[in-house]
Parts: sequence; structure tokens; C-alpha cells
Amino acid sequence: MIRLNKKHIIVTGTSRGIGHEITKKWFDSSKNNETRMSFTISRNDNDITNYENMKSFIYDCFNDKNYNYKEKPIALVNNAGVIELGNILELSTESWKKQFDVNINGMFNCSKAYVESCIKNKVKGKIINICSTAGLGARTGYSAYAASKAAAINFSLSLSKELKEYGIKVYCVCPGAVDTDMRHYINPDDDFENMMKPCNVANFVIDLIEDGEYLDGQILEVKR
Repeated sequence: MIRLNKKHIIVTGTSRGIGHEITKKWFDSSKNNETRMSFTISRNDNDITNYENMKSFIYDCFNDKNYNYKEKPIALVNNAGVIELGNILELSTESWKKQFDVNINGMFNCSKAYVESCIKNKVKGKIINICSTAGLGARTGYSAYAASKAAAINFSLSLSKELKEYGIKVYCVCPGAVDTDMRHYINPDDDFENMMKPCNVANFVIDLIEDGEYLDGQILEVKR
């Protein structure tokens, strides 16, 4: 692995969609001078629903164990998420728990581990939580997903207030409809040609990481 000089980020859920585009753009925007790197994790690599697992992984990211870099990760992007449709009669209790476990508990686990490492290492980092406009109102058949995203939104806003004293900024990004594999699966008849692309959301997230002044602690809708 190449030793890099600065600007490292941690991104969850990078196998496809928005997470993949965030990671790709982070690399591509500086591939000539090799000043950026992202530590990417997914449920297959590191189980975000397990706090001790995430604490160990993020500790390693901050302490140069298994990673060859100089600076500490400047941002955490909580992007990993799952969706399973169904109304209350159709949803199993397992499906309900799974969506909350990944979409909100996983976000909590990663955030807690990242914050602990930031404070310990005196890093004024950033947390970007990828939520959803689905969490802003009622969605028939989306009750578990919408409820988990509503929880993620409130968690983000509350966390922003809690972390101000440490200089850690928290951003709540709520994309609208995005042309992803997940969207194709749940709504195959959508007009994908005219739909927002993952790269559009990724560009917005990169801007938040690089600047984002005065945009923390509020709901940021990204939609067409």
C-alpha cells in the first residue's frame, strides 16, 4: 500500500451505489498526487452491527495498525443501508430488526467508535450520515425503512449538538430517488433515465468533507 500524506476517510457500504461513487471520486480527484485514501468497509468485511468489531477497526485506522499512512481519518461517511419492503402484515419481525440493525444501529456503532478515536487523538473530524427523504414522511410499504431513516435523521441532528464542544461536525444528507441497484430492485418501473445518479450525491458529500461550513446540524436534502 502506498504511503499517503493526508486526507483519509472511512466509508461504509462501498460495494455499489452511492458508497462506491464516494470512494471512487475520493481516489480519482487526487490520483495524480496521491494525497488521498479511503478506508472502505462493508458488512462482509467488518460487521457494522457489532460495536466491538467497529471499535477495533476504527482504532486501527487511527493508529496505523495494518495501514500505511501518516494522518488520521478526517471523516466518517455512514452510507451502509438495507431496505426490505412490506406493510405491517407482510413484514417479518426479522426484517424489521435487520433494517434497524443496519440502518441505525450500524450508524451508531461506527459513529461512537469514530468519535471516541477523534477525541482521543484530538481530531476535529466530520461525520456524514447518509439518510433518506423516506425518513421525512409516511411511506406506504416502507414502514421499517422509513422509520429507521427517520431515526437516523434525528440521531444525526442530536449528535451534531452533542459533539460541538469537541469540534466534530455532523451532517445529515437525505437523498431523494437515486438510480441505484437498490432502487431498480424496489421500483423497477421508475424513470431511471431522468433520475439523480449516485455520482451526484457523491459530489455533494465530497464537498461537505472538503468544506461544508455552516451546513452541519441540519437536514440536507439532495434531490431533483
